[in-house]
Amino acid sequence: MLQARLKSGKYIIPALYPKSELLQLRAGEESFYCPVCDEKVILRVGEKVVAHFAHTANVNCPSRGGGEGAYHEQGKLQLYEWLLRQGLSVELEAYMPEINQRPDILLHHGERRIVLEYQCSRISNEEIIERTNGYKEIGVPVIWILGEILLKRKGKQALRIDSFTRTLIHQFTSAYPLSLFYYCPFTCDLIKFQDFTFTNKNRALGKLTVKRLETMTFPELLAKEFLPDYHFITIWKREKKYFRLRRWGKLFGEERKWHHWLYRKGLHFEKLPSFVHLPVSGAYRMKLPGWIWQSWILFEVIAPRPIGSIITTKACNYLVQHYLFPCEYFPLIKSPAQPVREYLTLLCSAGLLRRTNTDTFEKLTDIDLPERLELAIIEDGDFITELFQNK
Repeated sequence: MLQARLKSGKYIIPALYPKSELLQLRAGEESFYCPVCDEKVILRVGEKVVAHFAHTANVNCPSRGGGEGAYHEQGKLQLYEWLLRQGLSVELEAYMPEINQRPDILLHHGERRIVLEYQCSRISNEEIIERTNGYKEIGVPVIWILGEILLKRKGKQALRIDSFTRTLIHQFTSAYPLSLFYYCPFTCDLIKFQDFTFTNKNRALGKLTVKRLETMTFPELLAKEFLPDYHFITIWKREKKYFRLRRWGKLFGEERKWHHWLYRKGLHFEKLPSFVHLPVSGAYRMKLPGWIWQSWILFEVIAPRPIGSIITTKACNYLVQHYLFPCEYFPLIKSPAQPVREYLTLLCSAGLLRRTNTDTFEKLTDIDLPERLELAIIEDGDFITELFQNK
C-alpha cells in the first residue's frame, strides 16, 4: 500500500518524501498503521521500488492481496499526483467499508464520487465484474485504466482485444464511443482507444490516441474521440480486400466448420456478397468473427425466403445465441449492444431489407453473388463507400 496512518492520525504517502527523510523516519520511534485494519505495517524503502507499506505475513486484512509490483505502484502514484495538480479532491487507496473494497484512487467531484482502478495484471473476468458491480451498488462510477504492458498493438490503428480486455470496454452512454484506457508509468503516456469495431474475433480497428499525461486534464481523459469517416472507409476497404485474398492455411475449430458449411451450401468465401463481413459496432458481444455469423444470417435465414418475406431478429438471434457474450459480461457498458439487430439495420441501408418494426424486416431483393474475385473487390469498395460515407 502507498499510504499509512501515523500515531497522530495523520496519513503519510512515503513516495512523496525524499529517501533520506524516510530512512530517518523509519529509524525513529514512529509507528505506522494500516488505514483499514489498524494493524502495524512496515515502511519499505528501496532503490528499485516505490516507497510503500507492507503488512506482516500473519495479518489478515481486507486490503491485502492484488498487489501488482513496482510498475503498478508507480503508475498509481503518478495518476494520483496528476489529479492533485489539477486541484481535484482525491484520495489514494481509500477504503470503502460499505462494500469492503479499496480502489486505487477515489475522486470527489462535488457530491459525486468517481473511482479510478489502475490494473496492470490479468485477473478473472468474474473479479472485474464483481468489483465494478460493487461500486455500482453504491452509485459510484468506475474507470478502469490498464497498464500499457497489457496493450497489444496489431497495426497503426488496431489492437488485439482478448476476453480479459473485452470485459473492460467502457461506454458511459449510448452516444459515447466504445473506449479502452491505458497508462505507462515509464513513458508517462496516456493511451485511449475509442470508436472501434471488431474485424475478427479478437482484433479491433479504431481511434488510437497517445498523449503525455501532463498535457491532459481529467475531462480530456473522458473526452469523446471518433475515427473520421474517410479513415473508417479506407481501413474497411482494405480489410474487405484482405478477407477476399486471405490464405487460410490449416483450419481449426469454428473456421473449419464454417468452410465445411460453405462447401455444403455451394459457396466460396472469395465470392461471397459484399453484405458479408460488415463493421458492426456491437460485434464485441460476438465470440465469432463477422464473416461467420453474418453469412449464417444471410444464407440460412434471408436467402432461402422469397421477396416480401418477413425476417425477424428473433430468428437470426436463434442461429447465434450460443456465440453471444451475455450482457452481464460488460459491466462498464450501460446498454450492451444487439449486434444482430445492428446488422439487419445495415442491410436496410444497403437496400436488401426494409424495417417494418423494431425487430421485423421485409426482404426487398434477392442476393446476387459476384462472378469473379476482381469484380467482388471492386464491388466491396463501392459498397463500403456508399454505406458508410456518413457514418
